[in-house]
Amino acid sequence: MSELFVEIGTEELPARFVAPAMEGIAAALGRLLGPLAPTAPRVWGTPRRVAISFSDVLALTPLEEKLVTGPPVAVAWREGQPTPAAVAFAAKFGVPVEALERAAGPKGEVIAVRRTEGGERLVDRVAAGLEAAILSIPFKKSMRWGDRREQFPRRIRYVCAVLDGERIHATVCGEPTVGTSVGHWLWHPEPFAVSGAEAWLTTLRARLVEPDPAARRARIEAQLAEAAAAEGAELCPDPALLDEVSNLVEWPTPLVGEFEASLLALPERLLVESMKVNQRYFPLYRAGRLLNRFVIISNNPHGNAALIAAGNARVLAARFHDARFFFSEDAKRPLAEHGARLAGMVWLREVKGPGGRPLTMAARQEALALAAEGLAPLCSADPAIALRAGRLCKSDLPTLMVGEFPELQGHVGRKLLEEIEGESAAVALAVEEHYHPRFSGDELPTSAAGVALALAERLTLLDAAFAAGLQPKGGADHLGLRRAANGVVALAGSGGVQAVPVAALFAAAGCTGGEEVCEFVAARLRASLTEEGVPTDVVEAVFSAGGTSVVDRAARARAFGALSADGRLGAIRATFRRVAGLVKQNPGEGGPLHELDATALEAPGRALRDAVAAIPETSHVDGQLAALVALRPQVDAYFDGVMVMADDAGLRASRLGLLRAIVARFSTLADCSKLSTG
Repeated sequence: MSELFVEIGTEELPARFVAPAMEGIAAALGRLLGPLAPTAPRVWGTPRRVAISFSDVLALTPLEEKLVTGPPVAVAWREGQPTPAAVAFAAKFGVPVEALERAAGPKGEVIAVRRTEGGERLVDRVAAGLEAAILSIPFKKSMRWGDRREQFPRRIRYVCAVLDGERIHATVCGEPTVGTSVGHWLWHPEPFAVSGAEAWLTTLRARLVEPDPAARRARIEAQLAEAAAAEGAELCPDPALLDEVSNLVEWPTPLVGEFEASLLALPERLLVESMKVNQRYFPLYRAGRLLNRFVIISNNPHGNAALIAAGNARVLAARFHDARFFFSEDAKRPLAEHGARLAGMVWLREVKGPGGRPLTMAARQEALALAAEGLAPLCSADPAIALRAGRLCKSDLPTLMVGEFPELQGHVGRKLLEEIEGESAAVALAVEEHYHPRFSGDELPTSAAGVALALAERLTLLDAAFAAGLQPKGGADHLGLRRAANGVVALAGSGGVQAVPVAALFAAAGCTGGEEVCEFVAARLRASLTEEGVPTDVVEAVFSAGGTSVVDRAARARAFGALSADGRLGAIRATFRRVAGLVKQNPGEGGPLHELDATALEAPGRALRDAVAAIPETSHVDGQLAALVALRPQVDAYFDGVMVMADDAGLRASRLGLLRAIVARFSTLADCSKLSTG
């Protein structure tokens, strides 16, 4: 067995492209090698390289003898002589007509030829297909360089391709492959020979490159903890930032920077988000309070630490000084005065206002206010607070601060209202919180008015977009409607909103809320539950049972999902699918439980009837499911003891009526006929 090693060296890739590059090269070369690579590869990635190693590859594709069939014998031979059809078939495979055989076909005898396939060399397959495989790796964005037509996220500097240390001769993007790699771009740019993955790993690490993303992440995590401890401080966990920084460096080196303590007077969210989002620094805290110190993960292990830290601090301080100036300028006018400029800002060009003109942000803000006021009772919020917050929620968009730091929209409005104007904390908080959740898994609003305004933001966007025919098509969703629907699902299921149908939420917000947009939100709930791990058939069974409340559907799906996870659903699935199936196949027979003639039922039937009648009326999903689980043995015993589809019509009706009563009792939970048989 042999080892194939391939490395693509590039200009610096964006951090978000490293993982897709690793996945892409594994898929692309896996397709190229096919049966020549019987085992899974190892893959590595950094901002400047992605590499893959296939161990135990086969040097040759396996030889395989195949019998290739052709036209019927009656067509290929006439009066003992080959016809043009036989001659053409033989010529196609380069054999004389005399070499043709006869074989059994689906409609009689056919002519056939034996061929031996395989024996292709791995080296030849890689040499011929390497460039196409590399360029087939999918990326969201790619670029060209020089006069080349090929595209990749960044310029490809070299491709190392070796089989057991011997270079595979190929050409990628006009350049021949090499048998060498390079170390750290700044400290070890000189090439070194590659004999295989293990030697490559050892040499790279000696030359200040850690190619394993998981190892880099673990190292950075340990370095951050050590740096924080040395400062007597702590870090706020941020897995997303840690993942990103892990793919920004090849040899992580921690440094501690510092900015002026007076800048801590700025809004903390501004300071933190500037450090994280703009500079990828890790803020430090002490006793929950932000410090004027931060940790930098540098990619320069032998650089002047003090100089690098000071340079990074200057960049950060410049942003903070700008922010202090912008905030002081914005604070000279009331927020409502800033909001007056919304009349000159267009919201969505496709959504028309009075006179057929595009709706302005001022009109959008007023619509949000009225929608939030309507939703307030469903969210246990004060309608006056929701209305007041709605009429200010977009007013910070024209400020200098939001213009420079758009990620602070809402937060700037809150700070101006609280610190400058003395507005109530409830109104100010709702102004900031109406943007939450900003993404899947983000924090939800903590105030009732914030929930009402956040729902209004998403419901009105969805309603207006669908009314204007702007529904997402395929993967395109430039208005973020899927994200908005996900937000509706998260907010409606948060526990702070009454369990009403989605259509009722749209109605309360003053929206049309047509069937299409309601189904769109329902589809996002389906997707959300599936992503949580609820089996697809369970989700389908729950949705088929009716009910349009996000809270109700989610509770039922999760409860059934829990049964599936611990194995109990498997025990009841077959039983209640059988019950539901018989009832569905015989819709005209059997009546309500209280009308059943108990004397027409045998002992198992009467026992089952009494058990169903004894189930307490409860709206709690867990209680209903517990009753369903407890009833299963008696239903199984009933099926074992009697033949439901009896010849006697009256007896059959009584037995089906009993099953119908069971289905009716649990029909609001799930349509058990939709549960899979697995």
